[in-house]
Amino acid sequence: MSQHTYDPINTSPQIEMSSPIPTSTLPPSPPIQTSSSNHLSHSDSAATLLSHEQNYSHFESHFHKPEQSFTTVPYKSKTGKQFWNILLKSLARWLITLVLCIAYLLALRFWNRKGTVTETSKRIFNAITTGISIALGINIATSLKDMALNVRWAVLHARKRNLYELDLTLHADSLMDLGKLAFVSKRPMVFGMAISWLIFNIFVQAAIAAISLTYGFDTSTESYLFTPGSVTIPDMKHFSNTTNPQIEDEEYTAHAYGSLAWNLGIGSSIGDLPTQGEIYQGLTNNYSIWQDEPNNKMVFVFTESSSSASAQKTGSLSVYTNRTLEMDYSCSSYRVTNIDETTGYFNTSNPDINPVYISSWAHNATTFFTDMANLCPDIPRCSIIQALETSDINTQWYYTCNITLSKTHNDEKNISYISDDMAWMSAGAIANTGYTYDVNYQQTSSYPQKTIWGSPLHGNASQIGAQISAFGLSALSVAAAFNPSTTYFGQEPHTGFALGINHTYFFLLIVFLIPLVQFVMCFVVAVWSNSVQVGDDAYIGMSLLLRPIADALFGVSGGVDNRAFREAKKRVLVRYERGVDGRWGFAMS
Repeated sequence: MSQHTYDPINTSPQIEMSSPIPTSTLPPSPPIQTSSSNHLSHSDSAATLLSHEQNYSHFESHFHKPEQSFTTVPYKSKTGKQFWNILLKSLARWLITLVLCIAYLLALRFWNRKGTVTETSKRIFNAITTGISIALGINIATSLKDMALNVRWAVLHARKRNLYELDLTLHADSLMDLGKLAFVSKRPMVFGMAISWLIFNIFVQAAIAAISLTYGFDTSTESYLFTPGSVTIPDMKHFSNTTNPQIEDEEYTAHAYGSLAWNLGIGSSIGDLPTQGEIYQGLTNNYSIWQDEPNNKMVFVFTESSSSASAQKTGSLSVYTNRTLEMDYSCSSYRVTNIDETTGYFNTSNPDINPVYISSWAHNATTFFTDMANLCPDIPRCSIIQALETSDINTQWYYTCNITLSKTHNDEKNISYISDDMAWMSAGAIANTGYTYDVNYQQTSSYPQKTIWGSPLHGNASQIGAQISAFGLSALSVAAAFNPSTTYFGQEPHTGFALGINHTYFFLLIVFLIPLVQFVMCFVVAVWSNSVQVGDDAYIGMSLLLRPIADALFGVSGGVDNRAFREAKKRVLVRYERGVDGRWGFAMS
């Protein structure tokens, strides 16, 4: 068997096949360099071109016309097969984009609806959205590169270009090369299109990155997370910070606490009662008492805090519980017919009521008072509170109310127990100040008519009952805030994170526009690219297509990057066009 030696520079490549190939189908071999001489063997026109590098009149002798070049693409130009091939490949990328955008939207919607989440859940969300964002950016960039590679053939067909522009245009998938093309080309149209494509690519990636700026996690202010642990609750044994206070001290403290009722606020409807676990931000920020006017009662809701909350429990890590107290009121009102200022007795319009004694009262005011024996007969935890309204000179009113404090509801562990003594003191807090000048131990408190507690009610028994109950429950509410605390093992609240979508409009706009614009571009690119034969992206296919140009350049420079080579690339113009036999190639002039 004979030995064959192949020289890729000095020997024209030959392909051995089992069946003979007609020589007419093979393009001419490039000029061959002999091994015995350092001089290139060229045609006469090539020798002339080398000796006179500025003269390119004979360059065409080295040009392989389109009908002599190879084409390896499977589809013909302007056919349905090529169109659908381009379109379906683009739509496959678009479908991935659509799925990723929907996944992004669903992830935000799911975590936003979860409310308060843990640190682990937050990290899972960040991992998911980061992965989606990266995948979306890569898929969009790849899709745009594919579009550029398809469109480049239509661009090369549009007009003649020198070989520098040809080289850079063939690298349309490289943004760096497109940037070079913008400045290499002297034509404003090329510059504008290249720069516009660069800006569009950057803008798309910036838009994808900007999605993450439209949302974010913050410390949740809507709810807390709960784990078994130590929970802080108020010690409600006394109306005092001391362990063994006197009853006068407690009465005075209850009176001082209760006077803050309307400053702290009262919820107007029992329908707004908070559910267990809702965040409580302290006396000055949230209600703790609600009025149930149809049922003639007020409701107080206990709160509890994490063991890490401050001793004053000003709202840090505090929540409402389902433990409640109810203060019911039942009042009657009568006109005052006569007041004996000497004896302190007054008569009412009800003849069944004996003259009522009041030790101290004021004009143009409402005076609340309690007697020593102010307990309701046969009703536990009930106190009798009376009032004399003298705001109207012509008409005075007498009120008598039964104020009853319930036991703590939903307190199976008995951790928020309120004693009977605490119940009586809170009910009479509006009248009792802890001291008395009367031998009957009657206590009184007068409130001018221009104050909240002394406003004329003109015989409205229900409203004065609501005032007394609000005063009494506020005494308990403030005591719960400032009394010493104790702990029990329960569900301890902890801060969590909540996903907030701060710019919903921009998020939806970006997520909607990205697949929409890509979808439109898929059809535009498919139609535009189908106007010509889309060349092969593979290296072998591209090399066959560019071989005529490479042969011609070899004939000019001998394969050396010299001045003749560079001048040829600058001055020779090429255009991607269809040959006489229907095959597409580059025609040089």
